[in-house]
Amino acid sequence: MNRDEKVVIALTGCSHALSHSYLLIFPTVLLLLQKEFSLGYLELGIIGNIMTLTYGLGALPGGMIYNPFGPKKLYLFCFLGSSLSLILVAASSTLIFLTAGVALLGAFGSIYHPLANALITAKVREYGRALGIHGAAGNVGLAMAPLVVGLIASYWGWRYAYLWFALPGIVLSFWSLFVDMSPREETRITEKSASEQKSPWKQFKIYFSLPLVLLYLTNTMQNFCFTGSLTFLPTYMAKRTSFRLLSLDSVALGGMLSSIVLFMGVIGQFGGGLLSQKSHLEKKFLLLASISLPFILAMSFTTDLLLLTLAFIFFFFNFFLQPMNNTLLAQYTAVDMRGTAFGIYFFIAFGFGSLASSFSGYIAQKFGLQWVFMGLSSSILLLVFFASLLLKIKRPASPR
Repeated sequence: MNRDEKVVIALTGCSHALSHSYLLIFPTVLLLLQKEFSLGYLELGIIGNIMTLTYGLGALPGGMIYNPFGPKKLYLFCFLGSSLSLILVAASSTLIFLTAGVALLGAFGSIYHPLANALITAKVREYGRALGIHGAAGNVGLAMAPLVVGLIASYWGWRYAYLWFALPGIVLSFWSLFVDMSPREETRITEKSASEQKSPWKQFKIYFSLPLVLLYLTNTMQNFCFTGSLTFLPTYMAKRTSFRLLSLDSVALGGMLSSIVLFMGVIGQFGGGLLSQKSHLEKKFLLLASISLPFILAMSFTTDLLLLTLAFIFFFFNFFLQPMNNTLLAQYTAVDMRGTAFGIYFFIAFGFGSLASSFSGYIAQKFGLQWVFMGLSSSILLLVFFASLLLKIKRPASPR
């Protein structure tokens, strides 16, 4: 990798960590919000649902305007808007303003994933490996956010947790001004040649070929499980474990245990990126999805150290899937259609995945918190089914 590629990977890696950290503030302070606003699990799940729904809705238009607007303008819009939203949430005094604030946070953040994945695959030659690094960095944010947010919220309150996370978004926006985001030379030539042949708008049906639909669905199922797990994992860990450490309260302890579990995703994402550079990627994808299924099922019936161990194993294997799915989409698409394809990909995944918060909240309130992961395991089962169908389809010689 040359210097420009490394700088782009560094910026998007930090950005990915921060983007996921934003969404984890809400589930980490969930118990504090429940107490202050007198809310049930279902109501809290709906608020989380609204945030993740807006996080999905903007992905499609964000991907479609990637080429005409360019990555740098979209990047600034994403992170400066997110920083402003965090400040608004911190200043909210009623439930309505809180909900509106997290909805805006999701909307501004929705641009990030199609933007980053299109940028990386256009800028970096070894983009499978780069997507793995990008995913691993996102998991650093996933792992650290519950711990950092939990500690801030426990000592100073949940508002300060939102307020302090606005600062790094402003810093990254300033850094992005000095980063070259133009595609590598061979990508520009390919993109120009492809755009001269046919406009992406006139080949819209290509975005819904059977392989791409299956990739949209596998990503959607993985994201559904991911969103539901993240929304209730800190609370689940706080309620289902009896560990006591450094006189931490349940909020801080649940955040700390979730951070330990999610740190496994750093290794998983990086490993998935390395596997993405190898052949027979569809077969490896199906195998890892199948391996993860029994471990999420078992999480519903265990407590304490066994629960923590099973969570380690599940998230380790499950996080392999994200860079592999992203790499498969890039391999099945031409360069000029990739921004829109990633937009559709994340729009469907985050849009449907946002329902996981309400789904999990309903299960927790109706049947008990311990049944949340049993319910979420159904999405992994469907993921395995769609991945098996993808394996049976002959990959086209050219994405076009």
